Amino acid sequence: MANLLFTLLMISGISGKIQGVVRDEATKETIPYADVIILNTDIGTATDDNGRFYILNVAPGIYTIEVSYMGFQSKRITNVIVEVDQTARLDVTLEQTTIEIPPITVTSEIPVVKKDMVGTTYIIRKTELPHLPVDYATELIGFQPGVARSDTAIYVRGGRATEVQYMIDNVPIVDPQTGDLAISVSKGIVDEIIFLPGGFDAEYGHAMSGVINLITAFPENKLHAKAYAKTERIMPFYYDFGYENYLTSIHLPISRRFKGLISLDIMHTDDWDPKLYILPHKQRDDYSLYGKWLFAPSGKLSFGISGALSRTQFDRYNSEWKFNLDNYRSDIRKGNLQSFSISYLPNTRYLFNLTLSRLYTQRIYGVREPGTYGRFDDFLFRNYETLKWPRGGINNPFGASYWAILCEGDYYEYQNKTSEIMRANFGINLQIHEYHEIKTGFEYTDQVFDNFSYFVSDTVYQLIDEYQYQPNEYALYLQDNIDFKGLYAKIGCRIDYFEKDPNAMIETNTSGDTTIYTINYQGPIIVVSPRLGVSFLVTDKFLLRANVGRYVQPPLRDYQYGYYSLLPLPSYLDVPAIGNPTLGPEKTISFEIGLQGEIRPDLNTTINTFYKDVSDLTGTRYVPALPAGYHMYFNVEYANIKGVEAILEFIKPAFTGKISYTLSWARGTSSYAFEYADTTITQPAEEYDLDFDQRHRIFMQGVVSLPLKTQLYVFGYLGNGFPYTPPGPEGKYEERNIEQLTFQRQIDCVLSKSLSMGPFSLTMDFEIMNLLDHRYESAAHFPVIPLSMIEPEDFEHGPPYIDIHNAYYHPGADVNHNGLVTPDEEYQSFRELIQASDDWVNAYTSPRRARLGISLSFQ
Repeated sequence: MANLLFTLLMISGISGKIQGVVRDEATKETIPYADVIILNTDIGTATDDNGRFYILNVAPGIYTIEVSYMGFQSKRITNVIVEVDQTARLDVTLEQTTIEIPPITVTSEIPVVKKDMVGTTYIIRKTELPHLPVDYATELIGFQPGVARSDTAIYVRGGRATEVQYMIDNVPIVDPQTGDLAISVSKGIVDEIIFLPGGFDAEYGHAMSGVINLITAFPENKLHAKAYAKTERIMPFYYDFGYENYLTSIHLPISRRFKGLISLDIMHTDDWDPKLYILPHKQRDDYSLYGKWLFAPSGKLSFGISGALSRTQFDRYNSEWKFNLDNYRSDIRKGNLQSFSISYLPNTRYLFNLTLSRLYTQRIYGVREPGTYGRFDDFLFRNYETLKWPRGGINNPFGASYWAILCEGDYYEYQNKTSEIMRANFGINLQIHEYHEIKTGFEYTDQVFDNFSYFVSDTVYQLIDEYQYQPNEYALYLQDNIDFKGLYAKIGCRIDYFEKDPNAMIETNTSGDTTIYTINYQGPIIVVSPRLGVSFLVTDKFLLRANVGRYVQPPLRDYQYGYYSLLPLPSYLDVPAIGNPTLGPEKTISFEIGLQGEIRPDLNTTINTFYKDVSDLTGTRYVPALPAGYHMYFNVEYANIKGVEAILEFIKPAFTGKISYTLSWARGTSSYAFEYADTTITQPAEEYDLDFDQRHRIFMQGVVSLPLKTQLYVFGYLGNGFPYTPPGPEGKYEERNIEQLTFQRQIDCVLSKSLSMGPFSLTMDFEIMNLLDHRYESAAHFPVIPLSMIEPEDFEHGPPYIDIHNAYYHPGADVNHNGLVTPDEEYQSFRELIQASDDWVNAYTSPRRARLGISLSFQ
C-alpha cells in the first residue's frame, strides 16, 4: 500500500486554443490592442496590429470571454467551448459609444464543422459517458465506426490489436514488452475520450491503427463528492454473472490556485468474460486509485501532479482443464504511473511544457494458492519448482482418460515480468504568424525490461528464461499548423530513434543443418515519418479533408527478447517462438479522404474512405538447426486494408442519435505474430481475410426524452461474423478463413432517471444488455473428437479387465459397480468424457443481463 502515496500522473498538453479577430461593428475595420479576457481566470491578452488575438494552453471547458476597448461597448461571449487540441474561433464586433454602458452578452455559436480536424476524430463527451453500458473507459471505443470487437480485443480499421496506442492525458499506458494495458481506468473519472482512427499528428508515436486518449476529469473550483454503485445481483441465477462496481470521488479546492481530485474504483465479477452461462474459475477483482493536483501560482506558470494505480487479477477457464481448474492458470497485473509537469506561458502566443513521467507494470501468472482472497488481497502463487507436468488421467467423473483433457498436473508455466518506462517530454507551441502555429518537441524514453519464466518439463531438465534489457528510444517531431481562411493544413514530420541493447544482439550463420550463434551489436534504427493533412471549408457547413502519413511502431519487446537466451536450443526442449533482437519497426502508409457537414439543421453526415499498406509486420518462421530447430520472429508479414465509414447524426427535440456503417476489407499474410509457430512448413506468402476482418458493421446509438426527466438510451449493433478456417489437411493455408461465423446482432438499453434535492443529486440507471437475448456464435467450435469417430471396436480387448485393484480403475467408469470395468463401460465412459469436454459454451455470447446503478453526488 506504500505505492498509494506515490502514484502521480501528468496533465500536460491537455489544452486547446482560443483565437479570433475584433472588428468595429459599423466599419468592419479591425481593432488593434483591444483587451480580451477569459472571465474567472488569470488569462488574458490584447489584439495585435491586425486586430487578431491568440490564447494558447486553455484547459478544456466552457468559458465566457469579455472583449473591451476604449470608446466601444464591451461584449461578453458566453458558451465558448474549448476542447483538447482544438481551436475555438471567435469573430467579435464592438459598437462605438460615447458613454460607459454595461457589457452586452451574446452566446457563441458552436460551429457545424471544425476545420482543424484534418483526420477523422471521434469524441465521446462527458454527457454520453455515464450512460454507456460499459464501465471500463477503453471499452467505450467499441461503439465507434471502424472498430471491430472480437472477444476482449479491439481492432481499429483492420489493424492488429497491438497497433493501437492507449493514453491517459497524453501519456502512453501500454506496456511495450507485452502490449497489455498497464493501467485500468473507470469511465467515472473520464471527462471525454478522443479517438483518432487515422491521420494523427506528428507528436503521436507507437501507433499504426489508432490513438485512444482518455482525458480525465479536471479538478473543480467547488467541493464536489460523488458515490456510485452498480450491480447485476438483481438478476436470476442464469443471468447473474456476479458483477459489482463501486466508485467514489471527491474534488478538493484548497484554494482558487490549488485544487485536486481523488477517486477510487472497485470491481468484482464471478465471470469476467461472459459466455452462454457462468463458468467456474473465471473470478476477477480490480481496483484503481486516481489522483490529480493542479497548482497555478500565476496565469503564466502552472504545475501538474496526479496519479494512477491499478490492479487486475483473475482466474482463467479452459475446457481442456475442466476437471483440474484449481491447477490451471491465474493472472495478476499491477501498474502505476507517476508524472510531474511544468507549463510556462510567457505570453499568450508561446507555450513551453516539460513533462517527466514513470510507468511501471508487473504481470505474474501461474498456479495460485487456493483459498479466498479479499478485494485488495493479491494472489499468492505456488512455488514454481513444485509444479508437475500436465497430462491426461482418470481423475474426472467418468473415470476415462484422454491425453488432451488434462486431469492431472499443473499449468506448465510460471512468469514474472516487469517493465519500467521513464519518459521526458519537452514541447513548444509557437503562434509565430497569423497563419502559422509551430508545434515541436523532443521525447526521451528509458526502458528497463525484466523477465523470469519457468517452464514445467516432463524431463529432469529445468527450463528457465531470465533476462534484463534496457533499450532506449528518442523522438523528435515538428509540425506547422497552417490556418489560412477556409484552408487548414498540418505539415509535420516525426523522427524515431530506436536504440538496441548491445547485450541482446545475436547473429546466425547456417551451414548445412548446423547453426552457429555469435553476439553481434547492430546500430540503432532511425525512421522518418512524414505526415500531411489538409482540410477545406467547401461552405461554412461542409468540410472536405484528406491526409496521408507514415506511422511506425517498434515490435513488442517480448518478440525481441523472449527465450532467445536459450539458444542453441537443446533437443529435449520444446518452447514457443524465440525472440529476435534484430527485429525492426513495423510500418504503415495510410491515406484518408473525408467529407463532413450539415445536410439540414437536424441532420449531419460524415463519410470517410481509407486505405492502408502495412509492411514489416512481425511473424514467425521455422529455423532448422542442430541440435534442435525452432521458430523465431521476423519482419515478414504484410497487410492491405481499405474501407468506407458513413455516419448520420440526428438532432430532434425528443430524440438525438446517430447511426454508422463501416464497410472494410482487411487482408494479409498473418493475423497475429505467432500464427505459424505450430508448423515447420514454410509456405509462400498468401493473402487471406484476416481473423478480425468484419466486412459490414452497423452501430446505432440514441437517446429518447421521456416524461418526468427520464431518458432512454438505446444502442444497437449489427455485423458479419468473423472468418475462420474449417478443419482440413495440415498446412493447407490457401484455404484459410474461407468460412464465416453467424451474423452478429445485439441491442442494449439504459433507462436513466435523475432527481435533485438542493445540493444533492441522485441518478438511477437501469441497464439491459442483449435486450432480445440473442446469443450468436462468437468463435468457431470444433469438438475434441467427433463422437461419430468413437467406435466400440476401439475398446475391445480380452481379459483381464480393469478391476478394483488396478491403478487405472475408477468408480465413474464402473457403471454397474461390480468392481470391473468392461470394454463396453470403457467405451461409454470415454464418450461421456469427450461429450462433457466439448467447449460449445465458450463459442457463444452471453445472454440477457441487467444491472442497476445508483449515483449520489453533492455539490
